[in-house]
Amino acid sequence: MKLLVCPLLLMACLSIGHAYTFTSSEGAKFDGELLRVRSDSVRVKRASDNTEFTLNKSRFSLKDQQYFEAWAETNRNMPEGRRLQAILADKYSQDSLYIGGTTGWKKREQGTGYIIDREFSYVTPENDFKQATAHPKPGIWNWEPGDKWIEHCAEINQVVRLHGPISPQCSVWAMEDHRTAEELKQNLIEYMTAQCQRYDAYEHVKWMDVVNETITTSGRWFGPKPGTDRWENPWTIIGYDETHPLMPPLYIKMAFEIATQHAPNTKLIINQHGGMQDIMWLTVKDLVFYLREQGLRVDGIGWQAHIDTGFEKDTYNIERLHELIDWAHSNELSFHVTEMNAWLDPRSKDYEAQAETFAAILEALLEHRLNGEISWNVWNITDGLAWIKNRDKEGTLFDVNGEAKPAYYAVQEVLENPPPPRAPLASTPDF
Repeated sequence: MKLLVCPLLLMACLSIGHAYTFTSSEGAKFDGELLRVRSDSVRVKRASDNTEFTLNKSRFSLKDQQYFEAWAETNRNMPEGRRLQAILADKYSQDSLYIGGTTGWKKREQGTGYIIDREFSYVTPENDFKQATAHPKPGIWNWEPGDKWIEHCAEINQVVRLHGPISPQCSVWAMEDHRTAEELKQNLIEYMTAQCQRYDAYEHVKWMDVVNETITTSGRWFGPKPGTDRWENPWTIIGYDETHPLMPPLYIKMAFEIATQHAPNTKLIINQHGGMQDIMWLTVKDLVFYLREQGLRVDGIGWQAHIDTGFEKDTYNIERLHELIDWAHSNELSFHVTEMNAWLDPRSKDYEAQAETFAAILEALLEHRLNGEISWNVWNITDGLAWIKNRDKEGTLFDVNGEAKPAYYAVQEVLENPPPPRAPLASTPDF
């Protein structure tokens, strides 16, 4: 059974729409909401009759004036319109759609924390649960950043997707060329078991990425490379299941065996990179069937969606995305857009085109909202604190100063005015 942690809502008193008791300089009180702060005046809404009016700051108590300044600082980059999670709560049924964002614990203190708390119904911590952080080599453990996320998200009633998969995002120790199969196997068992046992009991830990980036875009199992400075996957050194025609790497089965046993309350996800390459997704589907044949639980599939602006202009991409979501729901799998970026061409930086790409992916996803669980997550919050390799491509919803870009407003508009939902499939699609 999951553990329920009582939300503290630490930042709520400084958010738009929060009830507050105002006190005049003479001591009179009334309940209401603060709507806007100017240099010498404030606009408030009185709770008793919803009347809005503007008053000089000097008419309020010193405590209220201090509150006004704190409120203004907290909300200085507030986008127009409703917050994304407010739209979600108002317009969509609970537990059918989740809108999330990714940042790291250290980045929270650099400005992304307030935005991710303000906008998103769930969070995917960037690297804080990964093997490279939590258990990079024998005898070394560090759950501190992960524990901070669990505590914080409980306080503000935010859902967590554990992004601690067995994947290429592993430690240098794991990538060293002399590493043996037995050493990797032992580290995998220790790390995955500890992660499941440590976090499965929490009510707000909803999903776990069990494996990530297992298959190349050409449909082959992603494996190791020489050295430790390249994108690689050393876990295949453990071996392959040669008794099955698919010959899947043993590490995948091992990870799902551990998660099935030790994370019974958390939904288990296969997360995959790439685009809409047919051969890659056919292998993902075969992997789902293989794991289920072994009596293991697979609850959902995720598509990272690190894509270039204009991805949706190729109608094949959107058609295949619809088919993939249909296939997932028809096979009792949730579907997740897990790490979306829309990369800009650094030479042109067409922000309106970027907004169209974000909107197109979210629209496609929302068409399936009545047929099964779906979620959408943006990878990194601001361009200034994004993945350093692609930082010049400005692939997020907020600029370097935390100001909402056209892409944010496109996402907001799609959530406010979603496309008509698709009818449920009568049978499992044959693709």
